[in-house]
Amino acid sequence: MNYILLSVIGAAIILDKFAFGEFGISQPIIAGTIIGALFGDIQSGIFIGAILQLIFLIGLPIGKDIPPDGQAAGVIGTGSYFLLRTMNQPDQALCLAFILALISAIIGGAMEIIARRRNEKLYHLFMRKGKHLYLYHLFGFIPAFLKNFILIFPIFLLANYLKIPQQFPELSRELLMIIGLSVGFANAIYLFSKKTTVIYVILGALCGLALLVF
Repeated sequence: MNYILLSVIGAAIILDKFAFGEFGISQPIIAGTIIGALFGDIQSGIFIGAILQLIFLIGLPIGKDIPPDGQAAGVIGTGSYFLLRTMNQPDQALCLAFILALISAIIGGAMEIIARRRNEKLYHLFMRKGKHLYLYHLFGFIPAFLKNFILIFPIFLLANYLKIPQQFPELSRELLMIIGLSVGFANAIYLFSKKTTVIYVILGALCGLALLVF
């Protein structure tokens, strides 16, 4: 898979986050599956996407809160792993891919702040000239795609040509699974242990038990 085409696909996937729908394909586990399929290794794509999904489980953009960009991390982490793996040891590629994913999540969150400020200006223009709705949406759509591409492309370019030094640390899948499950469990406790959500957790568990039994 060419890294330029992969950057275009990745940027398009992240559009699902705000600019186009919200169908869930930008979530790390889904994005990882798609990218894994493009490289002919769905299992690895699902694995990396699932771990990143657990890590960014509580990253919810509620109100003015802008968390690290977990969707960008899912695309970049998975794509970087497959690009790095072609020239490097798999465990070293996995370690660097996750470092790049975490860094990109932070950068993506900062870029999201800039994007929201621009979108607010478009909203005020729309309120004054409502008949130009589609035009303003286009003005928001294209910069959103370019923002994603600008974030993804340099990282994929680096991953495509980088030869990792032998001294670079390795990260096995077993260790990564332990880290991901630990962080995911901690996130789940934080997310579902609140009084307002615990009833839904209990109901969900009972429904799951009922489906298992019957």
